[in-house]
Amino acid sequence: MEAPAAGGEMAAAALRAAKRALRGELRQRLRALGAAEKQRQSRLLGRKVIGHPKYQESKRIAIFLSMPDEIQTEEIIKDIFKQGKECFIPRYKPHSNHMDMLKLSSAEDISSLTLTSWNILQPSDDDSVREEALAGGEYFLPTL
Repeated sequence: MEAPAAGGEMAAAALRAAKRALRGELRQRLRALGAAEKQRQSRLLGRKVIGHPKYQESKRIAIFLSMPDEIQTEEIIKDIFKQGKECFIPRYKPHSNHMDMLKLSSAEDISSLTLTSWNILQPSDDDSVREEALAGGEYFLPTL
C-alpha cells in the first residue's frame, strides 16, 4: 500500500511545481504590461462584471481588494455600494489555507483595514465585529 501514497505525493509535488511555474510566468507577463494597459483591462473587466446578470441580481458580493500589479477592483467595489449591495472581502489566516469573507461597511472602510506582511489590506485578526459572508446566506464571487 506504500506505492499509492508515494504516487500521490509525487503528483502533489508536480502540481505545486506547475503552480509555481505558472505564477512566475504570470508575474512576468504582468510586469511587461504598462500601467495604461493594466488600467484599460481593469476598466473592461469591471464593466463585464458589473454588467453580468448574476452580479446585477446579487445582493451580496465577495471580491478581493486589488494590489497594484493586479486587476483593479476599486470601481467594482464603488459600484457595489452605489447599488446598495453588501460587500465582502477576504481575511486570510496566517500560516493557514483558511480564509473568511468579512463585510465591508463602505468603500471608505478600506482605509481602516490592516496591512498584512504580504502588503494586503484586510480586517485585523482581532476584528470580531464584521459579519462573515457565509453567516448571512449566499453571495456572488466574480472570478476575475
